[in-house]
Amino acid sequence: MKKSFWKILRILTTNQCNYRCLYCHNEGQEKDAFNTRLSFDNFIRIAHVVEGMGFQEVRFSGGEPLVNPETIKMIEWLDTNSDYEIGLATNGSMITEDVAKRISETRTLVTIHYPSVKDTEYKRVTGMNNSMFKNAVERMDRYGIKHSFNFVLYPDTINNMTEVVDEVIKKGKRVKLLPYIEDGFNNFSKEIMEKLEKTMDGTAETKTVFSDEGIITWTFPNGGKVKLLESPCYDHNIDRCREYGELRLLPDLSLQKCIFDNESVSLKDLSDDEVRETISEMWKSFNKCL
Repeated sequence: MKKSFWKILRILTTNQCNYRCLYCHNEGQEKDAFNTRLSFDNFIRIAHVVEGMGFQEVRFSGGEPLVNPETIKMIEWLDTNSDYEIGLATNGSMITEDVAKRISETRTLVTIHYPSVKDTEYKRVTGMNNSMFKNAVERMDRYGIKHSFNFVLYPDTINNMTEVVDEVIKKGKRVKLLPYIEDGFNNFSKEIMEKLEKTMDGTAETKTVFSDEGIITWTFPNGGKVKLLESPCYDHNIDRCREYGELRLLPDLSLQKCIFDNESVSLKDLSDDEVRETISEMWKSFNKCL
């Protein structure tokens, strides 16, 4: 049965970031405009407006979402006032002791960018040293925060993948391998994915293929898991994109139905009813690749 609405609302609380990653697409936002943050009041308004529309999960990202000091307050409010699954995508650099404690008191699943095990390579890729990343992981372990890792299958950093995967699996944790999709719809990661699949088939305990979703997972005896995601953009698979796509709320209070959408719809001058109608119409028109 085809899905009748978006499952995920992604909230980009800022377009600012303290990292400068080689492959950053800044979630489709303008890279030179590092000055916009979503206010807590606007977040509350949209959260009330979309209540009951059919969203099941809210994911916070950016930029680096924790650059916006109100992101944690948004997460806390959502944890108290909704039943949504809650996710936070972060580089981990701003997970202080206080932030870790506050996240641990919510049901948030944190996903951390993990580009390299080696200190020098981590700095080459991100422009920052990895001490704050290591501190963040230690704090999440100590506070019992559910977390996993992301690794981008980018040609210039692909040699880091094996060490990252090995380190994550050794600790019984999870890592998601993401395709590199910035330059239009060119599948830079296709060959990498094929080699990876052969390697993982020979080392994992079990393999599960979700063909419709474009997902392969490998699990290991200690609970470690590797998830490989294909992009529906590669073959312009709009059905898969509708099934697993996200509606994106940008920090300037506009909506975007795809990361490659060059046009967003501003909500600033719309009434609550008009916002709901706009979201419904955006879903109806989400029927072909851009």
